[in-house]
Amino acid sequence: MTLRIILDTCIYGRIIEDRLEDKIIDRVNMYKHDITIYGIKVIRNEIRAAPKHSRDRYDLRTSLLRLYDNLVKEHIIKLRPLAGNLAALYYKQYVRNGGSVSSKEIINDMIIVAEATIEKLDIVVSDDNRTMLSVHAKEAYYTVNKEHNFLTPNFINYSDFKKKLF
Repeated sequence: MTLRIILDTCIYGRIIEDRLEDKIIDRVNMYKHDITIYGIKVIRNEIRAAPKHSRDRYDLRTSLLRLYDNLVKEHIIKLRPLAGNLAALYYKQYVRNGGSVSSKEIINDMIIVAEATIEKLDIVVSDDNRTMLSVHAKEAYYTVNKEHNFLTPNFINYSDFKKKLF
């Protein structure tokens, strides 16, 4: 069975920081029948908003976009109105659970999880414990998805993702 995965925007940055882009691209290509990485416009837009350069990387944005395109290829999830509605329900539940991050700051994370849920992806990879993977947010995903008979994807961090590949 093929593992269907979506990487949060921060994971692309972590891969670049670790200078593992070529190794991870090779590994995903090697296991293309076992692992499929999905992308979504929200993530690509966040990457495009990244700074052009960093202290040690002259071409940061270009490197991030290249990595994203090489991992995702043609596996792009189209944004659907249902995902926006589901993300809005997640946010309402998140606030009820005691979450305090503004909608503007967390809504993209919730859209990513909503699309992953609708597409029945297996795993969402993120290290964003302040927003996407906060206790209040995860409780919101599980509660709303259960109410609407959706399965919530599994969440793993970057370290666990690397362990799956190597």
